[in-house]
Amino acid sequence: MKSLLSLNSASLLGLLALVTAVGSVPARASSHQDAPLITLDPAANTTDVYAFVVQRNGVKYLDVALGVYPHEEPGVGPNKYGFDANVLYQIFLADPTTGADRVAYQFQFSDSFKSQATILQGYLGVIAANGDASQNFTQTYTVTKVVGGVSTVLGTGTVPPNNQGVATPKYNKGDNGLNQAKDGVADATALDDYTRGAVATLNNGYRSFSGQRDDAFYGDINSIFDLVALRSGANNRFDSQGGFNIHLIALEIPLADIAGGESQTVGVYATTSRRATTVLTDGAGSAGTTATGAWVQVGRQGNPLFCEAFIALKDKDLYNRTKPTSDATLFKTYAENTELGALINALLLKSKVAIETGRTDLAAIFIPDVIKIDLSTARARLPGGGATNSVLADDAGYSRLSIFGGDVLESPTAGHPFRLPGSAIGADATKFYVPGGWPNGRRIGEDVIDIGVSAILSDLRTLPLKISVADGIDNVSSNDMIFNKVFPYSATPHNGHNSDHNPRQVTSPLLNISARGVAGGGGNSLIGGFVIRGNLPVSVLVRAQGASLTALGVPDALADTTLEVWQGGALVQSNDNWKTPAAGGATQAAITATGYAPGSDSDSAILVTLQPGAYTTVVRGKNGATGVAIIEAFLTQ
Repeated sequence: MKSLLSLNSASLLGLLALVTAVGSVPARASSHQDAPLITLDPAANTTDVYAFVVQRNGVKYLDVALGVYPHEEPGVGPNKYGFDANVLYQIFLADPTTGADRVAYQFQFSDSFKSQATILQGYLGVIAANGDASQNFTQTYTVTKVVGGVSTVLGTGTVPPNNQGVATPKYNKGDNGLNQAKDGVADATALDDYTRGAVATLNNGYRSFSGQRDDAFYGDINSIFDLVALRSGANNRFDSQGGFNIHLIALEIPLADIAGGESQTVGVYATTSRRATTVLTDGAGSAGTTATGAWVQVGRQGNPLFCEAFIALKDKDLYNRTKPTSDATLFKTYAENTELGALINALLLKSKVAIETGRTDLAAIFIPDVIKIDLSTARARLPGGGATNSVLADDAGYSRLSIFGGDVLESPTAGHPFRLPGSAIGADATKFYVPGGWPNGRRIGEDVIDIGVSAILSDLRTLPLKISVADGIDNVSSNDMIFNKVFPYSATPHNGHNSDHNPRQVTSPLLNISARGVAGGGGNSLIGGFVIRGNLPVSVLVRAQGASLTALGVPDALADTTLEVWQGGALVQSNDNWKTPAAGGATQAAITATGYAPGSDSDSAILVTLQPGAYTTVVRGKNGATGVAIIEAFLTQ
């Protein structure tokens, strides 16, 4: 766990002068149990809302998404998790200043069965395609755009099956239901058949997706709410949502179809509603549940954190029943006078570091509680599985910490509350910039716990900015699945037949073989190997030391090593001198930060995220030289 504090930094890009280490700070984020009443209604319980700008075939879109039904255990029976046909799911575009609705996108679902004379609700056999004869329970949905009381049906879609395992093999590696779920991809044609087949093309350039996905939120909520007894250590991480699924509604909106186009900032939030009256009957002649009357809002979600970490218990259910237009009156005091900041000061820091009152900067994020997104920027940078992931790396410049990690976007159009002059962040003084992610929109994969605590510890009200970075505060800094870089962007749902919760909590996933011997050129290489077990990718530092052995009294040490990591017949990565890695390799700073950097510049090292499996390491002497070397592998995540 790491938290860095800088009280006098004028640069968000470089985050200069991170000078003071902060102790454990209580962070609260999307625990998915935001308010008492909605916790009892999982199908209407919102988990997270997302909004980010993308570009496809040269056309810009606003991608929005709503997650519901938290903590879905993969692969259950005889019934299954799903959307509720008696819930109205809505995603809104709103005025970012007042919270007033501009456009509502409504998703309404319908249920059908191939047969109800069976205990097999979800699957009658192996499903070859969405909605086929083997998918017993099938949901379809209609997307309707509502502007000023005028409704326009954009189209319909089909919900793919949940990932049960054997019944849904195409979700999983090798199209084998006994294997783990597939990794994320960067090409839409490489998506699994169910996901690709569920992307619906609607009218006017829209696309939609509704179905089960991996829960993209990550964080140690268990420890946070266990008297803030946060964990520490590389092998003591606990992701409270690790291994769980949700149901996701995603919509791709052409910017050309948004009034005002891309030269503006808009607000995004979502609600769930139920009919005013529900009638239940019992006895032998009882009928099913009947819902009548007007739609009544039961759930609301905008920015992460607000209802959970700012609003007092007495007002949490009220928040879910109101609209953003009421936020300035009902809830602004919670943003400006944050109890969480006071708790941080009193219980943990024992001094007044977080500013407790007058937080107009936090109010700019949360009031009204809509996600404010600048549509005038270039597309958002997207995550994969990490900066050095061998399957799908993050986009260059992406940071899960958004602006607190130096991830910013040029903003040609004024309007966003955190639009900053380049001079304030060490960038081009003639331009303006906004965060690359939350609180400018929110991308799937962002570390909203670390971002949120960083904002609370910082002072963003005036220039120069005073920045505090809570990087890794809850000891969880990555998701347990690799995200997609194509619509619907969230990761493949976990396999009910082969998944686990927090497998890093068991025995170390890295089985290491450390080898020392004579390394030369060609066939005289020094060869070692290691195995990664478990279900998840891990970060590994592999180093080959030669020259640094001299200081340890080893005779005939190899003066200059080269290193290769192989999986089967495929070269994963290679390196000569560790301080100058090959293109795509980890930086010198990243290798140094692991604590396992080689002792000599002429030694070699590779820092890379690897999937479970067996790997071979090859050490050679540069230019055919021969000498004693040692090859080692270390788990860094």
